Amino acid sequence: MYKAIIFDMDGVILDTEKLLMKCWQEAGQQFNICIENKHLAKMRGGNINVIKAIFEDIFGKDVDFYKVRQLREDIKDNYILKNGIPVKEGIEDFFKYIKNNNIKMAVATSTVSEVALKYLKQLDFYKYFDTIICGDMIENGKPNPDIYLEACKKLNVEPKEALVFEDSRNGIWAGYKAGCDVIMVIDIDDTYEDTEDKIVLKINDYKEAINFLEKNKRDKGALHSE
Repeated sequence: MYKAIIFDMDGVILDTEKLLMKCWQEAGQQFNICIENKHLAKMRGGNINVIKAIFEDIFGKDVDFYKVRQLREDIKDNYILKNGIPVKEGIEDFFKYIKNNNIKMAVATSTVSEVALKYLKQLDFYKYFDTIICGDMIENGKPNPDIYLEACKKLNVEPKEALVFEDSRNGIWAGYKAGCDVIMVIDIDDTYEDTEDKIVLKINDYKEAINFLEKNKRDKGALHSE
């Protein structure tokens, strides 16, 4: 069985990617640009430098990326203030399952530490994790493997001993290039044409993840008993 499980945050732990898409689109309208999912799919999972580069490649440098992003943040914060932080169904039960099986846990998110830690503490999820690596703690963001390599280092496991949960193309590539097995959590997008061979499974919910780990446990047990 895996020695560690590493989670992305938005779209994997938090059910925030659909919210962020709406916020990007509302912010874009106020700057007279049409931000579509095909654009966001390229940005999703990247840190702020990756997102900025892609944004400016699509919309040009005449549109102030930081102003659009700040408006997106303001719209998102207002929603969360009124409605709370949306979370993925079944995620805390999955956390408990992992802990009961004595598997190490980490978060590896492109979100900056101030925001990520605030959300995880507010939801009382912080207590489950052995380490949390955020986008402002590493030099090269996803799709580079750095954040997952750092998480494995902090957890004292080899990448091949870790299982990554990701929803974005950038995140899947990062986990794969780090040498980890990757499960895709289906969120806004259910496929990326250049990641199908980079994942071991796609899931719609965390019951499927538990079934996968139970099978992995049985298969490993059968292997050792031969």
